[in-house]
Amino acid sequence: MTKVTIEDKQYPKQLRNIKNPPKQLYLEGNIELLNQNIISIVGSRNCTPNGKKLAKKFAAELTMQKITIASGMAKGIDSAAHIGTMQAGGKTIAVLGNGFNHIFPKENIELYKEIIKEGGLIVSEYPPDTKAKSNLFLERNRIVSGLSIAILVVEAAHRSGTSVTARLAKSQGRKVFVLPHEIDDKYGVGTNNLIKKGAILITSTKDIIDNFEFLKYIEFEEASTENIDKINKNKIQKQKTNKTLEMHLTNKIEKEVYMLIRNGNKEVNEIAKKSNKSISEITNALLMLELEGAIKKIEGGYKCI
Repeated sequence: MTKVTIEDKQYPKQLRNIKNPPKQLYLEGNIELLNQNIISIVGSRNCTPNGKKLAKKFAAELTMQKITIASGMAKGIDSAAHIGTMQAGGKTIAVLGNGFNHIFPKENIELYKEIIKEGGLIVSEYPPDTKAKSNLFLERNRIVSGLSIAILVVEAAHRSGTSVTARLAKSQGRKVFVLPHEIDDKYGVGTNNLIKKGAILITSTKDIIDNFEFLKYIEFEEASTENIDKINKNKIQKQKTNKTLEMHLTNKIEKEVYMLIRNGNKEVNEIAKKSNKSISEITNALLMLELEGAIKKIEGGYKCI
């Protein structure tokens, strides 16, 4: 776990400029994600099956557009957005309304672990022993929107936490995108109201990308349920290959370095610090891993192949 304060260089610039930014952030995982283009996907905890499907679909498609997906790791739409991102091979950010020692809801403890394992990031402004409370989740919402260049609302009931996040996003100067919903469904009352109040109605990922001059749309096959599953099968195969490689690595230092790189630590100094090994030991391990074909040099460090 890393703690950064608002004065620290690692503190995200987007968040620093909002009204009432958190004085400190507790971070676990890949801190570099805070410097990416982030879009948050939010919606109802008690969502419809179609809402979950759409959250996964748009999370996967935005991931293919080199966007980092953030959400609040709640049940329903939030969880679907995190899962859809990882299924598409992306890295996701979860913003908590509690401390790291009291994950809420408890059924998402495995999701919490998976996000970190897949190179994602967990964020909280609260010390590790802070228990979940309803008012903390409302406070958390300003961070979800504040980290992002925009939010996408998938489903929202009337007077919901999602609607609060959308209002915060608008006040922070973020774009608010909304998927339209059936007018006689209670899970769409909030989304349709947001559209009436000026949120941007979208029906495709391209609609979102086209709203930003600094983003370029990348042509791809739409992420239907079938090809998300296909992406996931490829990912599982890659995980099996990684597992075989991990077993093949018998040198303890090489194995540890490989795992650190897999978890998003790419710089030599960072790897040395986290492994508590000398720079020369790390350099030797990196050379051997390169010869093994397990890693390759990239700008700013190394990545797993």
